[in-house]
Amino acid sequence: MASCINKLNKAIMFGCAGGATGLAELLLVNLSDVQSITITNNEVTALTLVANAKAVPVDCYKNSVKMIDAIRQLDGATGLEQSVTVTVYDKTVDGANIIEALLNGKFIAFGKLRELGAIKVAGASAGLESSASDSDTSSNGGFMTITLKTPDGSKGDSPTVCSSSVWSYLVANKLNV
Repeated sequence: MASCINKLNKAIMFGCAGGATGLAELLLVNLSDVQSITITNNEVTALTLVANAKAVPVDCYKNSVKMIDAIRQLDGATGLEQSVTVTVYDKTVDGANIIEALLNGKFIAFGKLRELGAIKVAGASAGLESSASDSDTSSNGGFMTITLKTPDGSKGDSPTVCSSSVWSYLVANKLNV
């Protein structure tokens, strides 16, 4: 066997946690605001933002935000196509500016799960960019839902989590509402 093939070396066990679903909190970071990021063994262990940059909190009201992973295979390489769906409830000019930034930016998402407080990361290597949007004044009150996903043509990302110290750093450096 080739040495580049990963070997499964951990038992796959059922966790006894309650099974709560959804995100408790989501922070988006503009990829251009990341000065450096260190990923060790599928965990973001260090992250530094450029001067005056802030993580952007996203309200996770009634599961209005979700993170999804799907397999992506490209030229013999396998990664994850990661997507983050965000609902923008603001219908003012501020909301229009947020939508414009989401449609044209590139991001890393840090999602704190409701259960056990684990922190899932999407876009740590490839970034996330807009792939779909939807707004319907008849069925959802005109709220805009935007999906950010792994860019087309990239291998995708690895399954990645975040250390508690990096999460604390992001929380300390987030925009105040």
